[in-house]
Amino acid sequence: MLKLLLIEDDLALAQAIGKLLREEEYDVLHTADGETGLHLALSGLYDALILDIMIPGINGLELLRQLRSKRNGTPVLVLTARDQVADRVKGLDNGADDYLVKPFATTELLARIRALLRRYDKIGADVDLLTVDGFSYNRRAREFIREGVTQVLSPKEAALLELFLRHPRQVLTREQIMDRLWGYEADVLENTLETYVSKLRKRLEGDECPLIQTVRGIGYRLQTRD
Repeated sequence: MLKLLLIEDDLALAQAIGKLLREEEYDVLHTADGETGLHLALSGLYDALILDIMIPGINGLELLRQLRSKRNGTPVLVLTARDQVADRVKGLDNGADDYLVKPFATTELLARIRALLRRYDKIGADVDLLTVDGFSYNRRAREFIREGVTQVLSPKEAALLELFLRHPRQVLTREQIMDRLWGYEADVLENTLETYVSKLRKRLEGDECPLIQTVRGIGYRLQTRD
């Protein structure tokens, strides 16, 4: 049985979500404050977190930041009443994997949780160290190593690099990348994708041509020597 941690201070909503998830045969633990939620999340016992942003104590964004700073990669679905693009981007930049705005349909909540767990189950079955040409990436530590130099990547940079490393020389469309990294509202986040590609390209570039190539009108690919 998959274990989910629900961090939500609206008790009526938490009870409704908990009942729904238990009916779907998830093992759900609920807490209403950020400090307890962070402590439980860091235990590594949960397959996914469902996190409200506006919680007492440590708010959701700070909880995310601390969780990711300790290299905890548990997938996180953020729930919030905030519907501004800037708020959604801020949550994603702090390490959220998906975002759902209140009020939401229960069917959509269940679908997003299933999709989140599927993506991370596939990743978790693979090795932690991915290597292409002269550089490697440690996905558990989010460390990119090239020519003896180690850099710790942000959660979204890490996810983007991992996607390229798993599909070297393959053209990935913008839609494919955005669906993998954000999973929704790709039209809103297209400029954000371009920003992350630019950041990652600067990390990868040396004296040679950029490793990440733009395929005009389609997307990007990781060009390798072999």
